[in-house]
Amino acid sequence: MSESMTGSGVIRVALGVTIGFVLGACDVVETSTTEQAGEQLQGEQLQGEQLQGEQLQGMSMQGIRFNGATLSGIALSHVQVDRGELVAQRGTDPLRGTQLAGAHFWADLRGDQPPAAAVVEYRITKVVPELDEYDPQMTGHTYLYTVEQLVPQTTTWRPACPADADGRRVAIPVAAVWDEQGNRIESTTQFTFGCTTGVIAKCYRWGYRPWVTGFGDLVAMHQTCTRLARADYCGNGNPGTRDGTEINVWDRLSPPGPIQKHGGIKILGLPLPLPPPGMLFEAGWNTDGAVCLSTARWLLEDGIGLIRLCPDKLVPPGLLLPTVCDTITSVFLFDTNARMFNESLNL
Repeated sequence: MSESMTGSGVIRVALGVTIGFVLGACDVVETSTTEQAGEQLQGEQLQGEQLQGEQLQGMSMQGIRFNGATLSGIALSHVQVDRGELVAQRGTDPLRGTQLAGAHFWADLRGDQPPAAAVVEYRITKVVPELDEYDPQMTGHTYLYTVEQLVPQTTTWRPACPADADGRRVAIPVAAVWDEQGNRIESTTQFTFGCTTGVIAKCYRWGYRPWVTGFGDLVAMHQTCTRLARADYCGNGNPGTRDGTEINVWDRLSPPGPIQKHGGIKILGLPLPLPPPGMLFEAGWNTDGAVCLSTARWLLEDGIGLIRLCPDKLVPPGLLLPTVCDTITSVFLFDTNARMFNESLNL
């Protein structure tokens, strides 16, 4: 099973194959269909109850420290994330890419019940270049890091990331951190290792690389994508996704964008804004979550639950000023700056 995002064409991520729906001699459905990612932001096993060790139960990742990094027991300085790779100095020698295999880092963890903090050691065991299939703009510079975490109680090392659809346990470094509410926070002291099973790395791989220029504000677009991919409707860190749900994602980036295209039925080479078979419009999105939800989503989702989650943000049908949108045009009635949209197969 593999994941591939090309920006257009029918992609069935859950099946790992490319399928085209031919409707006639000149009618072909094209879309960017991707598996709706799981609930985790970083995808690391350190998050939530998956962390081994009773004293760290329920902890979540806060960030990886730049300070304190070592390689072969020698301190590293000037550690930073340059685009999609870690760079550092050992003495006067610059290091980057595969040269940082074997480096050790410290990660800050946090927990709320009871309030607690902890520090866990990480090590990089392998570094390889990113695959071209996950680089829609062919910008390069991104590396995949196989990372292990030290289990303090047993002094053994275990993989920090679950296996992704390609069977790899790898992460991508991103020059920011995320809090419990799913908010992106710029930091000069910490960075994120986003496992490729989490939405931070998935959105990066879909083409929303925050450091890329020429497409507009990809920092905001990447953050919007993390909300969408987790179905974080309220923008408060509470995911509404169901694992395995297929979604069709597209953005409104100006040329040379969009990066992810809606696709649709083509007649004489002209696309029509129709959803893929079986899919319905779900929502418009921005950095703080869903701008509005479709009638189908309100009716088929736990609408009462959504009201309880964010009563000041989303208003169901039947009430005054409902936040209901069934088309892109209606999304803009609520937010003219809405950045992304999606359709869903299993509303």
